[in-house]
Amino acid sequence: MALALNARSFVAVVACLAAASAASNAWQGDQNAGSLQFVATQAGAKFTGGFRKFTIRFDFDPTGAAAGGSLDVTVDLKSADTGDAERDEILKGAEFFRTDRYPQARFHASRFRRDGERWRADGELTLRGIAQPVAVLFTLDGKSRQLGMKGTATLRRLEFGVGQGEWSTTEWIGDEVEVRFDLELNPAAARP
Repeated sequence: MALALNARSFVAVVACLAAASAASNAWQGDQNAGSLQFVATQAGAKFTGGFRKFTIRFDFDPTGAAAGGSLDVTVDLKSADTGDAERDEILKGAEFFRTDRYPQARFHASRFRRDGERWRADGELTLRGIAQPVAVLFTLDGKSRQLGMKGTATLRRLEFGVGQGEWSTTEWIGDEVEVRFDLELNPAAARP
């Protein structure tokens, strides 16, 4: 009986150590951790906007034998801010984000690989209920208690149905949108 109890204790200790090790590579952040911006073209001129509400969970060990893990980003599309109130309302409307029906965009990646000096996360973005593959390129900068994460992604808005009616062409608004982020992530609590 004592041997069985000791074996159970050993398994419990190993499980706790594995969970602690996984948690040590888990990072999280939100709009207070930095910026999440987008750059698009309207009438031939570039404009920059951002999102005032988003969350990020990043479980990743770049030193591991295989660069596994996950990157999960949830964006509150109602928080889009381009510095132009009229444009912001149009973005939230039925022809663009349609936030009454699709209030969030979600990105999930579980495949990572080196791309020169950067990392590449191959994942899937769901926007307006449409899921498409998107690659995110990023760099990491470990600091004392935070993880700096900076990068970009490029997507085509029309592949997600962003731009309906008169906006479904590239006559006034370009198709390509660049997403930029610059974050300082904090250690995450272990997932339940």
